[in-house]
Amino acid sequence: MPARLLQNSSFIVLCLFLLFASCTKQEPITYYKKPATGKLDPTFAWLYELNNSYKPNFTVVFYKYYNQLIKENKIEKAARVLEVVCSRKARNLSYDTEFTNTVKTFAAKYKAKLPVNKTLFINTFFSDLYEAKGEYKTAISYALKTIEVEVTDYTSCKEKAFAYSDLAFYFFTIGNQNLAVKYNFKALELYKKLDTASGPGTVYSNLASIYYSYNDYSNALLYYDKALKCYKKGNDLDNTFIALENKIIVYQDSKNDKLNALVDSTYHAFNRSKIQSDDIKIYIYCFYITKLIKENKLQEAKKIINEIEPIVQKINNIYTDTEFDGVLFDYKIKNNEKIDTKLLVKKLIPHLIKNKNYQRLQTYYLALKDYAIKKQDYKSALMYEEKLNETRNLLGNNQNSNKVIELDKKYQTEKKTQQIATQEKEIATKNATIAWLAFLLLAVFIIVVIYQNRQKQKKLQQDNLSAQLYTKQLLEKVEEERKRIASDLHDSVSHELLGLKNGNNANQQASNQKIDAIINDIRSISRNLHPIMFDKIGLKASVEQLLERAQSVNDFMVTAEIEYQGSLDNSDELQLYRIIQEALSNVIKYAEAMAAKITISEKEKAIYVEIKDNGKGFHVQEIVNGSHSFGLHNIIERSRAIGGEANITSTKNGTTVAIEIKKKQ
Repeated sequence: MPARLLQNSSFIVLCLFLLFASCTKQEPITYYKKPATGKLDPTFAWLYELNNSYKPNFTVVFYKYYNQLIKENKIEKAARVLEVVCSRKARNLSYDTEFTNTVKTFAAKYKAKLPVNKTLFINTFFSDLYEAKGEYKTAISYALKTIEVEVTDYTSCKEKAFAYSDLAFYFFTIGNQNLAVKYNFKALELYKKLDTASGPGTVYSNLASIYYSYNDYSNALLYYDKALKCYKKGNDLDNTFIALENKIIVYQDSKNDKLNALVDSTYHAFNRSKIQSDDIKIYIYCFYITKLIKENKLQEAKKIINEIEPIVQKINNIYTDTEFDGVLFDYKIKNNEKIDTKLLVKKLIPHLIKNKNYQRLQTYYLALKDYAIKKQDYKSALMYEEKLNETRNLLGNNQNSNKVIELDKKYQTEKKTQQIATQEKEIATKNATIAWLAFLLLAVFIIVVIYQNRQKQKKLQQDNLSAQLYTKQLLEKVEEERKRIASDLHDSVSHELLGLKNGNNANQQASNQKIDAIINDIRSISRNLHPIMFDKIGLKASVEQLLERAQSVNDFMVTAEIEYQGSLDNSDELQLYRIIQEALSNVIKYAEAMAAKITISEKEKAIYVEIKDNGKGFHVQEIVNGSHSFGLHNIIERSRAIGGEANITSTKNGTTVAIEIKKKQ
């Protein structure tokens, strides 16, 4: 479908909806980007290349390739190739019976077997085909089939947008403005989802049409210039020249003194571009021919007419026919040649009336009126003027102009109202969001505070229970220790002294041995109560003696690495000794370990102690909270007493008691 100002003026209302819709941003728009074509085989790539569609062997290459795909049952790929060629045929307005039958056959055999979005191009092709013939009723039926499809991807969105655009044009052409407005709006909604470079250009071009429709040429030119910038940015040469064509029309109607310069520059730019679009060439050449006729350069005009006449006949399209017939009338009138008005009156005009193509009908009535005036046949001129006015009324140009102005005011007002409503809604939403976030933050804060308090209370309760348990166990241990001392004194020292008293004093050697045994027992009991030499030999030597005794008494290996400079006072050293003694005792009693290692290292700010074994390990938290944890609590509490902190970890591979004692500043 040609997208020109005079041929496609269905879009004159479209941009009004853009102004309205652009200020009602409520939902995020889903954009559909054109999928990559992927790697094409050489033949497909050749057919895909636009310029190859103008070559004489294009159709031959297509049929050979297409038939081979059908023979190999590669139906989906055949559909892709057919879609490409359909778009080339529609672009070039080169509809032939053989190709049309090929598309019909494919649709009948394979359309139902393929996904819907793979065959939408068929409806578009036939819609464009019948529109080119001026058979709008049939064209509308195909476009209506396409708009029933749900948009799911780029292809379905594109084809549906095109269908709405086509419907808007068809209904405008046959004079149904309400449906034209409706489908323009629907097309706009889908165009906004297609992230293409030409989109903004189309919008500006449509807006220019609005201003042109009520003769606001200044704004029309302003928006055509904006459209041209978009098309050039997107490297869309076809639409660039179409916009230039429309700009020329505005220059013609506004009697702009830059008209000839624009026609010249467009004509020469098109020839330099090497674009092979026949319909664009016909329109641009017709403008140039009109310029030559006005300049009385009839010989040069005739040369170009002869050049494009075969192209017009080859395309055989009502739009290009009308444009060419118009300049041909001008040329014949200027050259005083006879015009066959009967061909128009008896053949073309009835066809246009039957298909309600009032847009084209105006062109012919205008040409007939001008020709009648030229021949001084004022009666016929008056008749054609009346026909022209009737056609304009049927098309609704005057009514449409008023409607455009009315809609413009309406949507400008609604735009402001919508902006205010949207702003109020956004403010309300933001306020609600802020309130909700504040509530959530407050709730989180309260939950955190409650949780922390509960954890503190739980820890405090646990500490109190641990302290109570430790105190109870400490008292029990004190009693156990007293009982052990009493038992040791009674069972060893007391028995030995009694035996010595009742023994035979004559045996001095036996007496001496008993006395030595008593002395050793007393020393053992004394060492268990307090390491007598600790004050003299210090922590390091005392720990080494402790390890030596542990290895001699038990089948157990224990080593030590001690780097200690004596920074603790005597009482703290004694407590540390007791910690190591307790930890080592636990290893011997419970760990079933083969070896252990004691490490003491002194750093600048702290002393680090580690007692590590390779025993069976245990569940630390479970034992600490249990009733048999005096040894562990003893380690923890003694560590706290000297300004340290004990950390006990245990796995199936052994247990580690790590103590960090901060140095006093």
